[in-house]
Amino acid sequence: STSAASASIATGAQLRPQDEIWLVSHRGLGGSAQSAPKMQYWRYDRVKGWTRSSLDQLLASEDPNVITTVFVHGNRIDWCEAFTKGWNAYRRLVATADERPVRFIIWSWPSGRIRGPVQDAREKAARTNPSGYYLAWFLDKLNPKAPVSLWAHSFGARIATGALHLLGGGRLGAYQLASRTHATRDPVQVVLLVAALDNDWLAKGHFHGQAMTQVSAMLLVNNNCDALLRRYHLLYGRHCDQEALGYMGPAGWAARPSDRAKVAQVEASYAVGKDHAFAGFLCATSLVDKMRLYLLFDRPSSSHAAKEKTTPDAESIEVAAVSETHEGIAE
Repeated sequence: STSAASASIATGAQLRPQDEIWLVSHRGLGGSAQSAPKMQYWRYDRVKGWTRSSLDQLLASEDPNVITTVFVHGNRIDWCEAFTKGWNAYRRLVATADERPVRFIIWSWPSGRIRGPVQDAREKAARTNPSGYYLAWFLDKLNPKAPVSLWAHSFGARIATGALHLLGGGRLGAYQLASRTHATRDPVQVVLLVAALDNDWLAKGHFHGQAMTQVSAMLLVNNNCDALLRRYHLLYGRHCDQEALGYMGPAGWAARPSDRAKVAQVEASYAVGKDHAFAGFLCATSLVDKMRLYLLFDRPSSSHAAKEKTTPDAESIEVAAVSETHEGIAE
């Protein structure tokens, strides 16, 4: 039931007339790849609230002129929280946006709490591979010429880049897109918030090494004071020194110049301190403003992505770094 989710949405938080908001869930499907996974689809109706729908109805609503933003939440988010967290993300995204229509899709994956923080993180890390497969399968169904952006937090970033890696022809262990609805698609724009994936995974030949072939521009919102990502290495054991992408940024990428040119970074500790939670980032207006530029295609893509300059007291460090990475945290 979504009654709790519907009830928790503030009365005044109305959907803009020109927009759509959906939720797609693969909770309950398990980790075995299916050629046509039976995911659940929900659409927000202005009168009825959240109503069950279908993939066919979602695809039927497609307009190549409408921006589709897919929001992938982080870890320890239960079924109802996915609705409300996604709704809050949508409202902040469009709060000062122009009048262009947006189709906002919440990606709900099995991330409910498990007892024991380290055990929880390791179990959820294992779930991100099948989640990446399901997301890749879904993205492959969308209009390949319509503008698509991905907005992912923490472990959600691992799912997003895993999906892009599969769309780029890569594998995630046993997972691969064996058949495609669309052989190619226009590249997407991506925002990764305190990304909980190894900081060399996006480099060519590494675990998500094909992801950048599907990206036109990427913004990394990092936090080098993040209390949770500081312990990222515990995924692998106490004596491992692996760092998270969202903690210190990419490892010194021996990367393709074309990939480096797509990536910019912003350091968020000035706004959120040691916090890792998604809500803290939504409260930081300057960060949301930067993310909106990527998510709603308000900025040049491709080689201009890394050329942003900002004032040092507030915001970003212009970087263009993407690095060589290998495999294997919490929200």
